[in-house]
Amino acid sequence: MPALSTFVTTTTQSRLLPKAVDNILNGNVLTTRLLRTPRTWRGGTSIDIPVNLSDITSVGSYFGLDTFNTTQENIRQRASFTPSQEYVNISISGIQKAINQGEAAVINLVAEEIAWRTKRLSDEIGTQLYLDGTGNSSKDILGLVAAVDDSTNVTTYGGLSRSTYTNWRATLTAQSGSLSLANLAADFDAAQRGDDVPTLMVTTPAVFTIYEALLTPTVSHQFSMNDFRMTGDGIARVGGTVAANQGFRALTFRGVPFVADEKCTANNIFTLNENHLSFWIIPQPEREIKNGFAWTGFKEPVNQDGVAGQLLWYGQLITDAPRTHARRTGVTS
Repeated sequence: MPALSTFVTTTTQSRLLPKAVDNILNGNVLTTRLLRTPRTWRGGTSIDIPVNLSDITSVGSYFGLDTFNTTQENIRQRASFTPSQEYVNISISGIQKAINQGEAAVINLVAEEIAWRTKRLSDEIGTQLYLDGTGNSSKDILGLVAAVDDSTNVTTYGGLSRSTYTNWRATLTAQSGSLSLANLAADFDAAQRGDDVPTLMVTTPAVFTIYEALLTPTVSHQFSMNDFRMTGDGIARVGGTVAANQGFRALTFRGVPFVADEKCTANNIFTLNENHLSFWIIPQPEREIKNGFAWTGFKEPVNQDGVAGQLLWYGQLITDAPRTHARRTGVTS
């Protein structure tokens, strides 16, 4: 690209667009969806959830004066989860803040930094969402690899052993051969419990394209492809089912959204029941912004000309019924 001569550059201002353009972050569909409706963690060092993991034997038929089995049987166990903490820092020097004002401030530096760092923190949570929680010395969020597992990768979840309690397992399947509709049906069936059915299927853009190719003219009448955009209430929908609160394309499988998330682990499909999967957040009333995110405010160090503040989030991703989810790995064609 040829450079302009000083004849014009010395007498003409450069033009700065009034908004910075993001060239870093990826789509973050599942995190955005789950953060929209978090559950509240009201104090305490952990969230303890009573779960039924075994059946009773003192039930059945009898005749006449047969004796009953009156042994007390404990079918409940306590799953325990501790919170994770997430942060993003914002630092601005005094001279930077002073210069960025008046007509010269095309972009409000402070507002732009806060907006960007907010997106960046959500992006970080989105990355950890698909991991197992062992990152950064196990300070990361306890992600889907831990929640949706059959003990292959994570044996103990919520303090309970999946080797001991087999009902504490999700369905984990390694793909064999090319993906088929029967494979997706198998995952859906494995995660279904009566009328308690999966509500969302999440995959990568690449696998989304593989699924799209399965919808040939001979079966396409069973599915529909819709283009969703942000609605007035901030929620997009697939056939009346909430899809996400940002624009993206979605297919459906058995009436539930089948969506692409750029954060999703490569070659994976997660079949999820959001009735049993939530972000639990710890409120920070004095400084909370929304959905667990809180702003500390700018703080002035005693030995520097500048300010620093942090956007914080306290919470955890928890499923109270891993068996209502499924994960398929190794999907390449």
